[in-house]
Amino acid sequence: MIQPPKKILFASDLSIDMSRVFEHAATLATYSRSEIIVLHVMEESSRSSEKLVRMAFGEKLYQDIKNEQKSGAKNLLIGKNIDALKIHQAIAGFFQEGEKEINQADDASPIKKILVTESKSIADEITLTATQEECDLIVMGCKQQGMLAGAMGDHVVRKVLKRSSVPVFVVPFSQQ
Repeated sequence: MIQPPKKILFASDLSIDMSRVFEHAATLATYSRSEIIVLHVMEESSRSSEKLVRMAFGEKLYQDIKNEQKSGAKNLLIGKNIDALKIHQAIAGFFQEGEKEINQADDASPIKKILVTESKSIADEITLTATQEECDLIVMGCKQQGMLAGAMGDHVVRKVLKRSSVPVFVVPFSQQ
């Protein structure tokens, strides 16, 4: 028998389309009473381009820019707590109208951790984090319509699907 997930890894690229993908993750988390770990992976630049930027702007400015990028990404992801709480409360309200209950506290967000990392391989970092955090499911978005098209067209999704030992829930969104 398939067990509901206890930990869901939501992989975000911070694009506007990720709100819809996050709604799926938050809804799954609420229904299955699981927690969400939010992950954003920033792609590392090549050593040669990194060296050129350091030479042009200096080490301190370079580090300040990198830290600002990480901080900005984390702040964007922190806003997901509010979204998760709203989704959780809406679903809890729906169940209460039907005389059922969700056993979580009404004001508890399912988000338990927000991670912003840097890696040369986004797909490797997603699968590694899912394993390290003992996640039962990875939720990510895909710019193609349909799972097969997404698996064939989006290189990060394709790589995660190939490398992951954890089930992957791919949410398609239209390319605009």
